[in-house]
Amino acid sequence: MTRLSHTFDLAPADRGTVDRIVAGLYEVAAACRFDGRGWLLPPAEEDLAPLVERAGELGLVDVRERAGRLARREAAAAELRDGSPDPERRKALEALAARSGLQLQTGRHLQERAHYLVAELSPDGVPVEPGDDEDKGWSSTGVTVTSWDPWGRASVEYAMPDTAGTGDAPVTWGSVSHDGAAGTLDWTLDVRLPGRGPRLRSASASLHLDLDAWYAALEDGPVPPVHMTATHAMARVEGWVEAAATPAGRWSVKVVLDVRGRGLYRPFVAAALWATRTSFRRRDARIRREGADEPTVADRLEQAARAWDAAARSAPEIPALLADLARALERARRP
Repeated sequence: MTRLSHTFDLAPADRGTVDRIVAGLYEVAAACRFDGRGWLLPPAEEDLAPLVERAGELGLVDVRERAGRLARREAAAAELRDGSPDPERRKALEALAARSGLQLQTGRHLQERAHYLVAELSPDGVPVEPGDDEDKGWSSTGVTVTSWDPWGRASVEYAMPDTAGTGDAPVTWGSVSHDGAAGTLDWTLDVRLPGRGPRLRSASASLHLDLDAWYAALEDGPVPPVHMTATHAMARVEGWVEAAATPAGRWSVKVVLDVRGRGLYRPFVAAALWATRTSFRRRDARIRREGADEPTVADRLEQAARAWDAAARSAPEIPALLADLARALERARRP
């Protein structure tokens, strides 16, 4: 068995604020509007621009990075319109120019059995299909609402690729369920890659978050408020989070992962984990020794903690931002 752990010192987030943010996310989902083909209508640019700016001020969006990404997308789309004789160049441009889209395919929005497609769209608004040599398992995602009650249970099932109505088996599937009354979130994942050796090509994972237990643990609760498992023929991973309040009023959050090899694979898994840890340590030592301009593992963990602190400081203002986003979505009209 190999145990990995790290303790974060994080800014606290008020429970009431968290509940208002969750309610705001439900409002945003309810405000979505769709065109005649079922594609989600984005907010008008004059409505969206100030929202993006506010999100940037709150540390929720990297405005400069977003602007650069949009500029690259527009440049790629322009080059595609001009025509590119090089197939490899065209393939790269199509990836740069693609944008994510959501299509309501059947049913009524957020009603039970409503089915959606999440896809990459070309500049002309057409779903991008992978080539014959690409893994079609990740080309699209189908999402089906199984229940929707913001104050009770809301749950969806997903499958990649979207195989609804085809009789084919997806490569990846699972569910996400939120119980507003109980304050819990559950996520499941199953993966089965095509090919020989189904045992080695299959894996599953699950995550359980209990918000009530989280805030109780800050006081005196020993029960981990977050628990996850991942299972493969070669190994099983179990993880949990331990939360406690510090004298300074911050959160001490310890994340723990236990990795265990299974059966005959146990020594191979142990050797692979040892090699991986050694490789990371050597890489980090080289970066520190050479002063290389790349983050170490510790740097990345520190960056994650700083990102949380920024979000926690902005949390009281997020519900108002979500409310404005919902209104912008409600005003979205067909072009």
